[in-house]
Amino acid sequence: MSHIDALLQCVDEQSALLNDFIQLLEAENALLLETPSNEALGSLTTRKNDYARRLGELDQARSDLLTAMEQPADRAGIDTVCAMHPDLRPAFDMLFEQAAQASALNQSNGQILQTFIDHNQQALDTLRSLMGQDLYDARGRLSNK
Repeated sequence: MSHIDALLQCVDEQSALLNDFIQLLEAENALLLETPSNEALGSLTTRKNDYARRLGELDQARSDLLTAMEQPADRAGIDTVCAMHPDLRPAFDMLFEQAAQASALNQSNGQILQTFIDHNQQALDTLRSLMGQDLYDARGRLSNK
């Protein structure tokens, strides 16, 4: 298999994985807009971490292929390879679009989670001030004070 064929296969794999990742992020978003359980959020986090690991592996493979083609493993190297092999351009364009979509979804979900965290922290602060003491110890258990 030539470097070009291997690169195209790698980018196609990344696109397919990113598509699945986007679907997971959309499911996470829907869950966050409901009242999510800790178990559901934990499961999604585990799955997101697995996708991130797998995407990172494919990104490294793509970088290695670009390096083997004597190109830098960055956007300039990709553009150079696509100029020499125009049939690669649509695959890379799709990959970049999907990466931007995944990034935006992940950022949006992160903002929702941060709102939950801020709300919970405010509720705890209010309870502490009403009780005049710390309600929970460092392990999250009720304080015995």
